[in-house]
Amino acid sequence: MKKALKWTFIVIGGLVVLILAAAFIIPIVFKDDIQAAIKKELAKSVNADVMFDVDKFNLTLFRNFPNITAELNDLGVINRAPFEGDVLFATEKFEVEVNLKEILFGSQLRLKGITLVRPKINVIVMEDGRANYDIAIPSSDTAKTEEGSSEFSFGIDHWEIQDGVLVYDDKSLPFYMELKGLNHSGSGDFTQDVFDLQTKTIADTVNVGYGGTMYLTDKHVEIDAVISIAEQYTKYTFKENTAKVNDFAMSFDGWFKMNEKDFGMDISFKSPENSFKSLLSLVPGMYTKSFDNIETKGELAFNGFVKGTYSDKQMPAFNVNLLVKDAMFKYPDLPTPINNINVDLLVDNKDGVIDNTVIDLKKLHLDFGTNPVDAKALITKMYPTNIDANVMAKLNLAELSKMFPMEGLDMKGNYALNLSAKGVYDSLKKVIPAIDASMSLANGYVKSSQFPIPIEDLKFNSTIKNASGKMAETFITVKDLSMLMDGERFNANLALQNLDDYTWDLKAKGGIDIEKITKIFPVEGMNLAGKVKADLETKGKYSDLQAEKYDRLPTSGTASLTDFKYTAKDLPYAVTLSQATMVFDPKKIDLQKLEGKIGRSDISVNGSVLNYLGYVFGKNQTIKGNVNFSSGLLDLNEFMTDTETTTTTDTASLGVLPVPDNIDFVLKSNIQKVVFMDYNMTNASGDVIVKDGVANLSGLKFNMLGGGFVVNGTYNTKDIKHPKYDLGLKIDGVSMKEAANKSSIVQSYAPIAGLINGKFSTDFKLSGELLPTMMPNMATVSGDGLIKIAQAALTQSKLISGITSLTKLENSDEVTLKDVLMSTSIKDGRLNVKPFDVKFGNYKTNVAGSTGLDGSLAYLLKMDVPAGKLGAEYNAFIAKNTAGGAKADPNGNVPVTIALGGNYNSPKASLVSEEQKAQVKEAVTNVAKEEGTKALEKAVKGTDAEKIVGDILGTNKKKDTTKTAAADTAKAKPVTTEDVQKKVEDEAKQKIQNFLKKKKN
Repeated sequence: MKKALKWTFIVIGGLVVLILAAAFIIPIVFKDDIQAAIKKELAKSVNADVMFDVDKFNLTLFRNFPNITAELNDLGVINRAPFEGDVLFATEKFEVEVNLKEILFGSQLRLKGITLVRPKINVIVMEDGRANYDIAIPSSDTAKTEEGSSEFSFGIDHWEIQDGVLVYDDKSLPFYMELKGLNHSGSGDFTQDVFDLQTKTIADTVNVGYGGTMYLTDKHVEIDAVISIAEQYTKYTFKENTAKVNDFAMSFDGWFKMNEKDFGMDISFKSPENSFKSLLSLVPGMYTKSFDNIETKGELAFNGFVKGTYSDKQMPAFNVNLLVKDAMFKYPDLPTPINNINVDLLVDNKDGVIDNTVIDLKKLHLDFGTNPVDAKALITKMYPTNIDANVMAKLNLAELSKMFPMEGLDMKGNYALNLSAKGVYDSLKKVIPAIDASMSLANGYVKSSQFPIPIEDLKFNSTIKNASGKMAETFITVKDLSMLMDGERFNANLALQNLDDYTWDLKAKGGIDIEKITKIFPVEGMNLAGKVKADLETKGKYSDLQAEKYDRLPTSGTASLTDFKYTAKDLPYAVTLSQATMVFDPKKIDLQKLEGKIGRSDISVNGSVLNYLGYVFGKNQTIKGNVNFSSGLLDLNEFMTDTETTTTTDTASLGVLPVPDNIDFVLKSNIQKVVFMDYNMTNASGDVIVKDGVANLSGLKFNMLGGGFVVNGTYNTKDIKHPKYDLGLKIDGVSMKEAANKSSIVQSYAPIAGLINGKFSTDFKLSGELLPTMMPNMATVSGDGLIKIAQAALTQSKLISGITSLTKLENSDEVTLKDVLMSTSIKDGRLNVKPFDVKFGNYKTNVAGSTGLDGSLAYLLKMDVPAGKLGAEYNAFIAKNTAGGAKADPNGNVPVTIALGGNYNSPKASLVSEEQKAQVKEAVTNVAKEEGTKALEKAVKGTDAEKIVGDILGTNKKKDTTKTAAADTAKAKPVTTEDVQKKVEDEAKQKIQNFLKKKKN
């Protein structure tokens, strides 16, 4: 602290010198150089970022002539590691006043004044002692300063803080202090070895805490002090001083010394000339604008001391005495005072060992009108805590509510308390003091202005008995608890004993209107309504409950809930139950009838719920059940968790539907309509088995997209960030167009389905992972199965136009599918289709290949076409690629094989020769073994078909060998189907001829 204090003055002084020096070099002209120079000097001495703007620097002789006044606005100091980003200090205005004569002719710099306007100071000390104010960089000059040989010295006539904020958070103590509205002024000659520091401090709001407990909260503080400072700023002796907290004043005598490793102190304090009213000002809520109007009287004595050494391992001795005699106070607008207030309190510690602290409340008495309260307590050791205490009170609540009126709340009744406790409290050994306590309430009445119906005839008798101090021998009773509300009577009796192994016997019967209760005792953030009727009895031990020995827990009864409604700020929908009736025993609850709505969804439930006691009272217990569930509408979108996705689709606000880990349920469902994302399902039925965070779907049937579905499989949310599905789907008669519009899987792998008029059926296995929007993660989709198409047709497709333009076939602008059975699989981002037959117009065509997630196509189409139906271009192709330029027989069938590549939006078709056709066909139909474009390339590698397949897929590297403008222009042209066809024909001409020759041989 000594070094830190010196360095604080050195840093402030250095900053002042630099600012004044800069001021004489005409700041307007040289502001950039000034700012750079100051920052350079600060960088040498300060390990922090000092922020300021030379444009806001002012220098004048006229304001306080002959003194020079330098002003710097918006100055701030920001910490570096380990407090990186924390603001240590910031102020709207930093003003320095210096005598011109002393600058020019003086042997030292003496500051006439420093002013900080609206500063914010944030001091942080970590547990290991590192402090954010320790920003000085050690140097050789530092060493000289510490040895007393520094050439620089300065004095300060006065300083001032206006409307400041100071936070001191020392985690090494741990101590916390916050001052707001701080106005402080002081003066002292720091050039002297011994001098008086005169200060005046006012803080509008003070909060002080120690060890996690706040000891002062929102208090007004004023301090006038003259403190003698000696021994190189380490010893502080209190002279004339007064400290005032709210209206309570104290004075201090003695000294405080900062040593190298600890703090020494001998300080006494007292409260002269105080009245009981000044002590009353410390009570929370009392010190308000009307405090002066409170009538009081009574004598007060307050004094104490702190003496010894404070360090990490030691506390000083301390003593506090408080004596209040024959005091009273009365609010001006109320007829009844609080009389006969007498307090005699001693807090004493003779050796600084906290465990040896004695708290002796010798007497506490006060009369709330005609209601006396008496207490005394003696605590002679902190741990284990020795306690000897007694409390007695008799309170007429009607009279008390007049003395302390609570707006909107009316209370009546006679309350009595008699408690004595003597012995040791040791939480580790589970020992408590012997206790004999009783309390009762008779003729109770509570009415809130928010709801006109009161709780009437409220009464109970309760006792707590423990003669030995053993927790197992504690007995608690609540007898004849009874209340009446709106004609409904509720009664209960409870016997609880053995705090080591809770043993209970509870009986309760009656009805409660939840809405009326919450009107009297509001629950923030939610609204509850409904009527509960119960008649139950339960006995047992907590150990039997944990061991699931339900036969030892004779619990039985009935309960019903009607017209229940629950709404909350953080719940986007309301929960309403028109009726719920249950009968229970220790093993299970029979839900005889539960009907209601959750948001838009209506529900009707009956069945059995098991292990409800373990689920409610135990840790990580699973609730089990077998429940029948029916609904006219179930909107699952309302139950989805929030997602952080920023997409603009309809699913952007949806999230993963979680499956709880601690539910083991068999749910037999019958639902007329289910809404899930943008799907509408009808006539849903089947079993949902929920267990261990996984929902198993068994024979789940429903209608959707114009067809029928049967689903078996699992939905797994154990890893909520990566939910998984593994499903078996049986689909019958679903529209291809609707499937393409609704299913992202169909959209990705078979977008052409959106153009096909017809329906399909399938028996398909599908698995993968879901995104936070509950949409499939396409990169993880895998599956296989058969797709059946009874009758379908495709027209007006780029795929058709590309093929017809290549072959010049007549009447081939429509593809028809009839009684088609496709064997398909999805793996590694590709949909693979084994050979199946379709018709291009009147021409039967065999199709096989795959579609990629990126829309890429890799298919072979084989058709037998009468040569006479082919166009001249195709016949020319045949002539060019046969020996001697032979022509096809116009009456015979010619096998035509077409390679279809490119992508869905830009398909590329080309003719393939017989041998290439065989090689490519084999590669395409075997793609299921190794999925994707790379597998297709691998399959034809080293064959004559390699070039054709590479060109079709667009994977062959194109080499630009010419650098000519014409070549560049050609390269920039978009590639068309005709370009691909011509390139394939030109580059493959010789290879095709060789293939034909080999075949003839």
